[in-house]
Amino acid sequence: MSEETPNLALALAEVRRLLEVGFAQVNGQIALLLQQLEQVNDQHAKLAQRVEQDRAAAETRDAAMEARLDAVEREAVTRTQLADRTKQIIAVVGLLVTVAGAVIALIQLTRG
Repeated sequence: MSEETPNLALALAEVRRLLEVGFAQVNGQIALLLQQLEQVNDQHAKLAQRVEQDRAAAETRDAAMEARLDAVEREAVTRTQLADRTKQIIAVVGLLVTVAGAVIALIQLTRG
């Protein structure tokens, strides 16, 4: 039995050493994973902040574009409005030509 005791003690010591080495490796891998997770969390936070900034900038641009579009819509001339204005201009020009013709006729009558 005395031979088995040193062999058993040696085997237990070897098992203990293997367990300690294994736990050390696992702890190292866990530490590495935690470090990588922290980096990913930092990157995520930066990306979330950038997305929020981009969203705010897009909303500002959208509001400015809406304001510009509203201004254009208020000032825009439709085809119907343009046709009406053209008719009014033709009527005014026709009236001016008629008045000018009448004035010329009066001038010729008074000279004649």
